[in-house]
Formats: sequence, C-alpha cells, structure tokens
Amino acid sequence: MTLFKKTQVGDRRWAREDVDRIKAMIVADFSELLNRQPAEGLQWASTKTDLVELSHLVWESGLLLDERGMPLSFRSIVNRVCAVLNVVPPHNPSGTLEKIRARKNIRVRPVAERYLLLHHQQHILHPMRLDIKRARVRRNPLSENVGA
Repeated sequence: MTLFKKTQVGDRRWAREDVDRIKAMIVADFSELLNRQPAEGLQWASTKTDLVELSHLVWESGLLLDERGMPLSFRSIVNRVCAVLNVVPPHNPSGTLEKIRARKNIRVRPVAERYLLLHHQQHILHPMRLDIKRARVRRNPLSENVGA
C-alpha cells in the first residue's frame, strides 16, 4: 500500500515551491476579488464547499488585512467573498470546514490540489478564475427604441 502526502497527487509529488506558488496565486486572486462589488454581477460557478475551502486557505495565510491592519477573520472572508460573488453565505462556515475535513470521498480532491493540477498540466495561470463567471446583462429592446 502506498501512502501519499498532501503534496503528492497520484504518481506526482509536488515540490513545496509549487504548493506555495499556487497558494500565493489563490491569495492574490482572492485579494483582488474582495475589492470588487456585488453589483458587478460576478457569480461563483463551483460549489459553495470549494469557496469555503478556498476562504480558509486564504485565512490561514494571514495576508488579508482589514482597515486597522488586523488579519481578516475566517467568517468575514467568507461573508465578503460570498457577497461579491452573489452567493448566500453558509450559516456556519466553520461547520462546513469540518465537513470538508471529514469527507471520505477520495474522488474529490482538495480544491488547492485541483488548481495545482490545472496549473501544471494545462498551464492555467489562475485556475480560480475558471470558477468565476460574469452574469449577463439583459437589455430591454423596447427601452432602446423609445428615444427613436
């Protein structure tokens, strides 16, 4: 029986630098995302579980700070990113995180590992951006013809 470490996926062992690099990209993308507004119509296309897992990864980094220079709390990160992405935030993000840690479905890898695979195998620089969509703005053709 072969045991894999978290930095090993299948027969591929990831260098610590690779793991650190993808985490830094996720934190940078999250930081940019938290500065957006809900009115921009961004939508999260993946699962809410993935969003909570990413939020925790960002919180663990301690790199996102509030206006007083204090690290953002896990709950505030979840609430802010859910607002920007027009997602209803979970009532208990920590409870969701506990379920993530306890999951036994071996086919569902942690989101950071999936992003690492996308980054290395398909050369996608910012895999998190694949899970963010912009809502279409509907035009009302009747209102455009009123002034004509």
